[in-house]
Amino acid sequence: SGGVTFDPSQLTLTCISTGGPATTVTWTRDSTTVTQGTQTVLNDPVTAQYIHTLTVTTAGQYTCTVANNKPSTASASITLQGPPSPTDVTAVQDGPTSITVTWTPPSPLGDTTGYRISFTGGSDVDIDGGSTNSYTLTGLTNGQTYTISIVATSEHLFSDATTFEITLIPAPGQVFVSVSSITATSISLSWSVSSGRVASWEVVWRPTDRGTESTSGPLSGTTYTIHQLDPSTIYTLTVSATNVAGTTDSTPILFSTASDVCQAESTETKTDNTGAIIGGVVAVAVGTYSCSDGHSHCGSEKSKCKLFNAKD
Repeated sequence: SGGVTFDPSQLTLTCISTGGPATTVTWTRDSTTVTQGTQTVLNDPVTAQYIHTLTVTTAGQYTCTVANNKPSTASASITLQGPPSPTDVTAVQDGPTSITVTWTPPSPLGDTTGYRISFTGGSDVDIDGGSTNSYTLTGLTNGQTYTISIVATSEHLFSDATTFEITLIPAPGQVFVSVSSITATSISLSWSVSSGRVASWEVVWRPTDRGTESTSGPLSGTTYTIHQLDPSTIYTLTVSATNVAGTTDSTPILFSTASDVCQAESTETKTDNTGAIIGGVVAVAVGTYSCSDGHSHCGSEKSKCKLFNAKD
């Protein structure tokens, strides 16, 4: 016997039994045990009366079963109807330390008054409004896996929980850049990252003598050739790796494009399309050549020329 008791903050079920010896009570919800324990003695004749109260937060069909050394006895079941569970629940990382959970509210809302989100290592978050459909968890930790659950709430009951896991990825690790070739008007690059996921890459370059910056835009691959550079010009270049947690830039590379001609004192010219990496992660000591005497075959006989714009 017993009943359902409400107060402003909770809902309780009460199981009252009479028997002897002392009994043990088992509460089940939808045939699954939710709690078990001894009962409180109300009085103590040869056959005593016992009471056990269960605080309920989740909808379902509840039954109280009492047992001693005689056959057990079950109460009639009582079904408590709670709000429907939210559907289409998704979670995405949308920053270095944040996750946004979205869902579809029940339709119709019924007695849904809001939602509760629980997650690993954090306090429960109560969200007001049955029509609310998203919430952002902040202050989380890169690299940690979080177990997140969400339930719909009514005045006294929760719906069944939807539970999932999500791991926060950190920003990309160190970016390494290699230069495969330099000409008077182009440079070819390839790159890699030491760790982490990369959503997109970007190459940014500018002449060191002016602030005009150029960019490749988002790239999905790990190679790129910059064209239409100015000959005999020193450039600064970086490669950036980006994901939802942030952006990591490579060490800036300082390089010089080749001269488009090797100029002698005579009217004859020869082309020498070698450039120079003069800073950054690549150490190459090459350069363009210009003639130091009157020889007209400067481009082919480099021993008679001097390095032009070549630095370590």
